[in-house]
Amino acid sequence: MISKNLIFDIDGTLWDATHQICEAYNEIITKENKNYPLITDDMMAGVMGLLIPDIADQFFPYLSKSERLTFIQKCCDNENNHLKTHGGILYPNVKEVLSQLSKTYNLFIVSNCQDGYIDALFTAHPIGQYFKDSECSGRTSLPKGKNIRLLMERNNLKDAIYIGDTQKDKEACEDAQIPFIYATYGFGTVDSYDAKIDSFDELLTLFSN
Repeated sequence: MISKNLIFDIDGTLWDATHQICEAYNEIITKENKNYPLITDDMMAGVMGLLIPDIADQFFPYLSKSERLTFIQKCCDNENNHLKTHGGILYPNVKEVLSQLSKTYNLFIVSNCQDGYIDALFTAHPIGQYFKDSECSGRTSLPKGKNIRLLMERNNLKDAIYIGDTQKDKEACEDAQIPFIYATYGFGTVDSYDAKIDSFDELLTLFSN
């Protein structure tokens, strides 16, 4: 498992923004005067890593398909604005580790998030300088495995390693045919991995050579 190109997931890998995202969703639910159940932190944690249409299906099953997508788009827009000012909680030493890794490795992000979410992360926390490129399903409408390949092709990468925290991340790596590092401190469990880290700073040990 050797590569100079590291691709990161966001939620459950770089930060935990569960509570802040719930605040943004519930603000829209309340503002729209909808008699819908409010979203809890546990509910949000359970959908981290899913595509936005799949999250809409889980959170708003009582709406028609088109109504779900329209409503969750309002939630996502508010989420991006909310996160720019409130941020999520970066996992310990994320900024310091990224700074160190970026001196030797090429760093990237691929996420299933909506368009604008990565910009919100970079606005709230000054870590954008460490990444060379990023891609998300909200911009391409593609699943994560395809977006990994898209980013690799765009940057002429012959190889890469992905760091994420869910079974969906692991399956995306299989689709993209690259190794998967499992962040055990995140939201999900996986059935296999090429390597694992129990904290973000363990990446410095894993990639010390």
